[in-house]
Amino acid sequence: MSESEEVVESQGAEKYTLIDCITDPALDWVAPEPRGLASSLTSQDPRLYMTVEQERADGHQNWSTRIPEEGERVCSSFDGHEFAMYEFVFKEMGLQLPFSPFAASVLKALQLAPSQLHPNSWSFIMGFEHLCTYKSVRPTLPLFFRIFKIQRKPTREVGRAPRQNWVSLKHHEDVKLFKMFVDSIKDFKERYFIIRPESPAARESLLELEEDRDEQGVARKDDNGQVIFRAVPKFPLSWSYDHFLKEPKEYTTGDADLSPEEMAAFENLKAFVAGFTPGIWTTRKGVTLRDEHGKAKVSPRFINTRNLLKCKNAGEVRLCLGIASFLFLT
Repeated sequence: MSESEEVVESQGAEKYTLIDCITDPALDWVAPEPRGLASSLTSQDPRLYMTVEQERADGHQNWSTRIPEEGERVCSSFDGHEFAMYEFVFKEMGLQLPFSPFAASVLKALQLAPSQLHPNSWSFIMGFEHLCTYKSVRPTLPLFFRIFKIQRKPTREVGRAPRQNWVSLKHHEDVKLFKMFVDSIKDFKERYFIIRPESPAARESLLELEEDRDEQGVARKDDNGQVIFRAVPKFPLSWSYDHFLKEPKEYTTGDADLSPEEMAAFENLKAFVAGFTPGIWTTRKGVTLRDEHGKAKVSPRFINTRNLLKCKNAGEVRLCLGIASFLFLT
């Protein structure tokens, strides 16, 4: 859609304006919100947080950040291996670049840009890695997608095909390990900035080598007969429709898809969380609620993702999850 589109949408009790300035027809599949919401960040914003890596003693930076220019949207394509990302994920969840090899593999498997994934889903990726480290389990894609599945909420409009929004991860019906980081993330959609790799190490963390092939799929060779390789992104850096070529169920795995090692790990993680003492329902005055048989009403407990992501190192993760297994944090 190339013409300007301005729509007023409701976000809870707030109102915001969508101004669609996307002219690339290759992005026609993107829904109104991501293509219409300009970043609200400004250099004068007292809440502004654009730290994306751990500060180094020598002051060297592997990554630079900038506020989007007028007309740039979270779903836009950027030059120089730049990509958009949300302030919330770094400020509140503690994500630091470079992306871990496992996080990069999830993005590659899903064929999603980092900003296409809902922030709550980033907390699941990070929490899963912490839990696997704590339980001495190897984090693999089949194991991850046995626990989590894809959720999409396309925008449906009369007279045209559904257009796609953010992609989320949610637990499968038969397993739950983590609490949601937060039930509702206020205004994350309009608080995004652009990240650029500045050092060779930063660029290498985003790129991998693949054979350079011609239109017939034949590998190109140099004058010495050696196959030519080229550096390409490990995962999409800008919004991609490739993810939507598959149905959500095609990204999931079942028990039959797990190796014996992964199946043992799956049972290990489930047993760990299942061992948490159930929470007892009480009134605000602390009175225990009971069912018709006089038994106290209880609910299962899960890993407190917010507390877990506050951990700054492996020692704090061990302490957090160790305490959780005994004190059953809520």
